Amino acid sequence: MHSAPAVSYPVGRSSFYGTLLLGIHLIGASVLSAWAAVSDAPGLGHVAAFALWLTSAALSMWSWRRGPAGALTWDGQHWLWTGGDLSHPVALSVALDLQSLMLIQLCSSEASSLWVWLERRAAPARWRPCRRAVFARQPVDQAHDADWVAP
Repeated sequence: MHSAPAVSYPVGRSSFYGTLLLGIHLIGASVLSAWAAVSDAPGLGHVAAFALWLTSAALSMWSWRRGPAGALTWDGQHWLWTGGDLSHPVALSVALDLQSLMLIQLCSSEASSLWVWLERRAAPARWRPCRRAVFARQPVDQAHDADWVAP
């Protein structure tokens, strides 16, 4: 069986993730507004809820703006994450697949786990080869395979 062809795919700030966060916080603002509208008088609970909502919105925006950027490269045998000046091999697992959008977890022994969104619009010509590589059967490690012997 042949492995998937080598491919490099750009990763950047996800517009889907940003829109999702915005939608969640708009719903939260609507709920807070409705609660304030049906209450007799605003109280300490309203102020605390608004402060929590504002903190959550600010942290979400900070998280989205500082999202990982780099390139995910499949060389035919291994995945490599390149971000800035650093490159290291990673193990890849798909957490969510929406056909034109994927949420991927990258695990590395050199760094903590990293979550990235892959979007078709980032590189439409390379999207299908990237999906093939993501879902291709990973090559079996020969040394590990030799340790296992059937009885």
